[in-house]
Amino acid sequence: MKATDMRTEAAQLLRAARTERGERREHMVEEAQMWISLAQIAGNDVADVPVPDGTVMRIRTRGGALTVVMETRQEGVRIYPWSCLGCGEGRKSTPWDRKDMRKEATRHARECWVLPETTDDAPAKSLNAA
Repeated sequence: MKATDMRTEAAQLLRAARTERGERREHMVEEAQMWISLAQIAGNDVADVPVPDGTVMRIRTRGGALTVVMETRQEGVRIYPWSCLGCGEGRKSTPWDRKDMRKEATRHARECWVLPETTDDAPAKSLNAA
């Protein structure tokens, strides 16, 4: 099974878990986390995602997308904005230093379940498809 198939399985479980409660929901979320972990281990088919200019660090999210920290200059001062290439969340400018931005971007990556964009040309399957 390819890593993209594993991530698809995880996404389907997470979507289905939204309507469940209690122990069944917990089980579905745990199984999705297992599929995501397996996909990361087998991640040899993860897309080579183009990153923004000035990227100084890349952090893989729980779902497999990338969160990047960049270095830019603003009025002669170095700033380190970060952005999640999966969900789009991030911080554009801040007086914080590189270490603080790395911590903030890592905190986001640990909680973000957005899957990376797939490189497959095949159309996405509907969840209703058998």
